[in-house]
Amino acid sequence: MARRIDIIKRLFFIEAFLLFLCILPITARAEYFTIESFHSDITVNRDSSILVTERIETRFQKPRHGIYRDIPFRFTDDLGKTVVTPIEVLSVTDEKERPRKYKVMRYGSTLRIRIGSAERYVRGRQTYLITYRVDNAVLFFDDHDELYWNVTGDGWRTIIRRASANVFVEGIKESGDFWVDCFTGRYGSKEKSCTSEVRGGMGRFLTGRPLSPGEGLTVAFGWEKGIVNPPSALRVLLWRLNLRENWVFIIPFIVFGIMFSLWRQKGRDPSPPVSVTVQYNPPEVDGRVLSPAEVGTITDEKMDPRDITASIVNLAVKGFIQIEEQEEKILIFSKKDYYLKKLKPPDDTLTQFERDLMVALFPGGSEGRMVSDMKNSFYRKIKDLRESLNSNLVRLGIFNTPPYKVRRRYSLIGAIGGFLGIWAGIFFSVILGLPPFKIFLSLVPAALVVIIFGRFMPAKTRKGVRIYTAIRGFEEFLSRAEKDRLERMADKNMFERFLPYAIALDVSDRWAEAFEGIYQEPPRWYVSPYGMRGFNPVVFNSSLNSSLSDIGKA
Repeated sequence: MARRIDIIKRLFFIEAFLLFLCILPITARAEYFTIESFHSDITVNRDSSILVTERIETRFQKPRHGIYRDIPFRFTDDLGKTVVTPIEVLSVTDEKERPRKYKVMRYGSTLRIRIGSAERYVRGRQTYLITYRVDNAVLFFDDHDELYWNVTGDGWRTIIRRASANVFVEGIKESGDFWVDCFTGRYGSKEKSCTSEVRGGMGRFLTGRPLSPGEGLTVAFGWEKGIVNPPSALRVLLWRLNLRENWVFIIPFIVFGIMFSLWRQKGRDPSPPVSVTVQYNPPEVDGRVLSPAEVGTITDEKMDPRDITASIVNLAVKGFIQIEEQEEKILIFSKKDYYLKKLKPPDDTLTQFERDLMVALFPGGSEGRMVSDMKNSFYRKIKDLRESLNSNLVRLGIFNTPPYKVRRRYSLIGAIGGFLGIWAGIFFSVILGLPPFKIFLSLVPAALVVIIFGRFMPAKTRKGVRIYTAIRGFEEFLSRAEKDRLERMADKNMFERFLPYAIALDVSDRWAEAFEGIYQEPPRWYVSPYGMRGFNPVVFNSSLNSSLSDIGKA
């Protein structure tokens, strides 16, 4: 019997020891410090904001740097609506109102006040006075207004031996009609181990037992309507925007304002003439007729494949090259290709861009080239051709800076600035108290704003605007040419002579339609396997567009 009792005692001590090991981490963590008293003085202001002063008296069993105070500022109410209560920390001091070092951070829906210094330990009895202002915490019902407030929070991992709160409403009368209640326990608990009363127009609340780790005190204090003013629609909007937390999202709008101002100063063309006068010939600059590529680049401020194909047609019209359409039949299918044949070398009658284009089309002095052979090589010449064309427009005084360089500059600024800003933001996210994803969602749009505005930043000179206006007048003639006027002009080569310009200005279809029924000499520079009998400008333009499409792809 004695042996059996001895075994039972041993088992009891073993179970007790195992239980002690299980709860040791919690107990040890709680023993770093305990909260001897947690008192909160809450003043409800007439503008519906509340001023909270917390007095937290702690006792540290082991030296530590300080404490964390976590306060939720975003939560979901009983109706499933997300409520944001912006919080502004005003001060953190000791019991003698001497400032304590603190830092405010945000984690998800919680504002964390880290109190203490990494260079200094505290021990024994410590008192912390925290004062902060909260908006959007008052509830406005049909028959009364109410403050429902979690005094202590429920995230403490230590014991709170005593918790209390006083709630005062600014402008309230002692004889008013009040409603008070309180709750204790974990989140959502309806336990009422607390007392609540109204004395001198003030709500007073006190816990009836110590609060275990994870438990808190919640108070409710209601009063008659008309004492506290509901917030305005503007204030509600500002609360929802929560600029104190989301200020980083203002950055794209600031960048937009800066870029818009830069565009007004540097990106806008000088004011054009009041009206556009129809021009019946391509514009001239300094006694020289502008080429189709120059006309197209001045119009949209960039050199694109259409400008190159228009230049190839212009070289053909001037007798420097010939475009030969070739068709190869494979069973029931046919495959088209085009051969560019050099008729004569470039001379001084061509612009520098057109001479460079001839060299690019016929490298090494070759006399001809298939368009299909250009697809994997010609693209390397685009950069030099763009430089040649834009530099010439700068020499003519159309632009002060090549448009592509302006766009490239802002694209680099936007890309590099956004990249560096994101990395710097992530690095300083803890210091700024912002999660990295917010920094990313702010700086990426800001970078895109710079890049997009950069597309519109190239600007013409006053001379360039005058030339552009003349181009618009010539485009008006090409796109709205009247049949009777063309017949009176009696120019049998007008269609092909101005066709390169119509291609550059993207009005070749309308230019061809204007010659319906008007005799024009068939172009000798375009060779088709089907011949040129009964030349029709519309049909020819359609066939030419097909070849130019292939050339443009190359």
